[in-house]
Amino acid sequence: MSEIPLPDTPAPPPSARGGLLHRIQPALALVIALVAIGLAAWEGAENRRHNRLSVMPRLAAEIESGRDSAEQFVRMAIESTGLGPAVIGTFRIYFDGVPQDTLASASMIPWRKAIEAVSDSITQVNAHSVGGNYYFPVGRRYVLFEAKRLRLSTEDSTAGDLAGILDRLAVQICYCSVYGTDCDAVLLTTTPLQALACRR
Repeated sequence: MSEIPLPDTPAPPPSARGGLLHRIQPALALVIALVAIGLAAWEGAENRRHNRLSVMPRLAAEIESGRDSAEQFVRMAIESTGLGPAVIGTFRIYFDGVPQDTLASASMIPWRKAIEAVSDSITQVNAHSVGGNYYFPVGRRYVLFEAKRLRLSTEDSTAGDLAGILDRLAVQICYCSVYGTDCDAVLLTTTPLQALACRR
């Protein structure tokens, strides 16, 4: 058997062995690697920013008063309308402009003065508080204060106008996102109020 001769491979041109491209190839690889690292860092920062924005909370205040043939009512409520849940930081009630804070004394009932102001034999009162670090989910509506007074007769005027309590009562809620950022406050009031600063 005879061997088949293999053709000789041509030698690379002299410019490829020691030319400009061959000399700057390591520097180009380094530049490309640094650009890739920079792009990855930028993408990570943008991804974190997007994640924080995608859970931005927002609490909306609702204050209602009205009457029909059977009863008169007042209501204060909040609703989570943001993109993410709200984590409650401070819940503070004001009555006649004075804070009725549960932070001052653990035994203090913050709604006490408001309840006493509207309580009588024909009024039903419901009051609710939320504590610090309470997780308020998106889309949830929460009634904080509601008073309903039956109208026994049109001549019965011994009980005052129930809507007047809204001029004396205010609720301040400070909240943040689940990341502890994007903090804000909602103030439920019908009159101007100099509210205390939220603690971060």
